[in-house]
Amino acid sequence: MTTWIKSRCDETMNREELAQYFVYELVQPSGNAERRVSTAILALERLEELGWTLEEIKQELDTFAKSYPQIIRNVYHLEEIFGQKEPPGNLMEPDVFYYHNELREVPPPTRIVKDPVTGQFIRTDSEFYLEMKRRFTMNDLLAYWYRSNGTVDPKEHTRRQDEARFRYLLGIYNLDEILFAIDCAKSLREERQQSPLRNVFELERYIEDARQMLLEKINVHKLAGINQIIPKKVQA
Repeated sequence: MTTWIKSRCDETMNREELAQYFVYELVQPSGNAERRVSTAILALERLEELGWTLEEIKQELDTFAKSYPQIIRNVYHLEEIFGQKEPPGNLMEPDVFYYHNELREVPPPTRIVKDPVTGQFIRTDSEFYLEMKRRFTMNDLLAYWYRSNGTVDPKEHTRRQDEARFRYLLGIYNLDEILFAIDCAKSLREERQQSPLRNVFELERYIEDARQMLLEKINVHKLAGINQIIPKKVQA
């Protein structure tokens, strides 16, 4: 292992550094290494687009190399290791059309900006698209819950308890229902001047309200013809 790689192994690597780690340290090819690094960088970019983080990719590579030390030397493409694996910790199911905004990718809202030269106001719009996020993890769900009820910097034991409670609820309700229940609880309790929820299990009291909110959004989307994926156009 080179001195440079030794100094980086226990740190967070960027895409190029991880590609070099894969080629020079794990595969150790006899030739054409620079081209293989370039190929690995492109593969890492594709994996990130699918929702993987570089830290998770490195962990997967290290696990594979430890389990199959002879095979790793013959791997040419990263895809040979990852295949059809889903990123770890993803609460979203493949091919499911979600309705909650936290699970979607949409264009930014319309902006009106003042032209610094002419002084005129210019409206800027982005072409509409509707895609699902690649990934939504338990950490994302907890973060949304804490933002909703105003919890700042929750303690570790609180996070562990809340994670266990959410995992229980996810065995009964789907992700859309839980997120809409968080929204309903916040909105209804503010209207009634009640304090925010603190116990995750109390969200069950708002599931029917959440389902009604979800149904209304589904109907609106059907009428608008946007109850399906509308891909973002690739800029030429």
